[in-house]
Amino acid sequence: MNLYHALYEYRRHIFMGESTAARAWLWVDAICINQNDQAEKSIQVPRMSEIYGKCERVLAWLGPIDNEDDSQVCKLAEKLAYFSSSVKQEDAEDNQITAFMELGKSDVKAAAEVEWVRNALRSIGHRPWFRRIWILQEAVLAQTQPVLLCGPYELGYDIFFKTWVLMLDPSEDGQLLYSFMAENPVRFKAIEFEYKSILRRRSVTDQEQKKGLVFQHKQCAIDILELLNEATELEATVPHDRLYALIGLLACDLLPQALQPDYTKSFERLCYEFVAFILEQTKDVRVLNLGTVGCFKGVPSWTPDLRENWMAKANLAPSFGCYFHISPSGSTLTLPAIILGQCVSVSRPIVPDPGSGGVLMSAFLQFDESIIVPAAAIRGVTRMSVMTEWLKCHFARIYTNTQLGQNPSIIQRILLAYTCMVHNQPISSLGTKYGTAEQLQGAFGMVTDPIMQKALVGCSNFVLQDGTGGMLLHDTNVAAIRDMICVFQGLSTPFLVRANDAGTDWSVIGQVSKWETDGAYLPEEVLESYHHSFEEYHLGKEAEHNVRMLDLR
Repeated sequence: MNLYHALYEYRRHIFMGESTAARAWLWVDAICINQNDQAEKSIQVPRMSEIYGKCERVLAWLGPIDNEDDSQVCKLAEKLAYFSSSVKQEDAEDNQITAFMELGKSDVKAAAEVEWVRNALRSIGHRPWFRRIWILQEAVLAQTQPVLLCGPYELGYDIFFKTWVLMLDPSEDGQLLYSFMAENPVRFKAIEFEYKSILRRRSVTDQEQKKGLVFQHKQCAIDILELLNEATELEATVPHDRLYALIGLLACDLLPQALQPDYTKSFERLCYEFVAFILEQTKDVRVLNLGTVGCFKGVPSWTPDLRENWMAKANLAPSFGCYFHISPSGSTLTLPAIILGQCVSVSRPIVPDPGSGGVLMSAFLQFDESIIVPAAAIRGVTRMSVMTEWLKCHFARIYTNTQLGQNPSIIQRILLAYTCMVHNQPISSLGTKYGTAEQLQGAFGMVTDPIMQKALVGCSNFVLQDGTGGMLLHDTNVAAIRDMICVFQGLSTPFLVRANDAGTDWSVIGQVSKWETDGAYLPEEVLESYHHSFEEYHLGKEAEHNVRMLDLR
């Protein structure tokens, strides 16, 4: 049905004003490629970039519109056309949009129009088209700027994104940053900028490319790594397309074997071969942070799941040469590591109640006994102190650390609301000493929200021998007593590893986050001290931190 609507509008836009005999070639991947034939897809997918690159016009179909939304989309199209109709000079469109917003601050009628445009932008920007990874080729490889087609209305491509950025700044409308980024279609534009950057580098290195496939394969590895880094929020129905949708943006006379589409291959095998190729070509272990590790069973435990993307983040200083080794069989990755601690108490991931979707109160009490109480006892502090750190770690993803630091009453209210929830007490029993009724009810609403409850205890947590608390960053594995937390050279996220029975090699259980840090990544000053220790180790000097080589299988 969606294809029917798209073809109906395409016909109207392409042939408007033409004779009834007018014709045009259309290519529709859902029809022209047998989606159920994995072998055919493996052959046809690499050809898609050539098709998009040669087409005269790209109409990006955002979907049909309901009758009640028709006037809204129509007016948005008119407003975007007005913004882009200015004299073509630098910043002209920006000035038009800014002037429109400023007028809304002094005129009631204009303010209503500004808010109406913002709502229309949100409505359009949340459509699935902006999250599909395959749209990158449609938009990036087209000879001319694509036209966004929503129902019967055309929306200018660049002006839509520019208006979104200027009019939906989260600092302007008080929107929480995490929800803004999760729903922001502008993330899609980042990969277009990265692609253009790659094109500029290619023009500089044209002479180098004449050196042959060895250089081209290395450049392919570098380019695909950077593209994957930018495509973290985009979605694919078939997991293989996390990688294959990007290969059309590469310039390589003959794709390396690891990048050649093969839909008959298991996804875990695809991830392993891809990561091994990147390690071989770039010597960059940051590729391990492109997905959660420890999830696959049929390949080495250090293989990242590319469906669960991470933004690879470098240490502050360049790494010290090639400091890792892959065994001839390809199964063992040897890396220098600094052990941060050993688990002395752990909790299992809590599964929400299937009926309510929330977490049972008995599960929170069990979590308290296995994590909060041991951490407090080791540190010699109160349970409330440990709980405050634990809650701050999670709610810093909703607020910011700056907000929580400037207004400690936020976490205090959340802690009190959590206590009331666990002990089945009404939030009204707190009175107004710790905030208004609305503030306390808001805090109670957050801690009783099923999504937040799953974030709090849905992953395995642990306590280290010094009382430090932390958690695994995915819910598929469970920490165990005697597991080690370590940081590897070149990576900014700590890993949980487990020794085999003989103690000669280790399995990766997953990436972890310590409660005391802001997010998954270690603070830059801490990473810098670790980096210095790694350098001293390679130079044979005494280092501040104890460095050892770990064999990961």
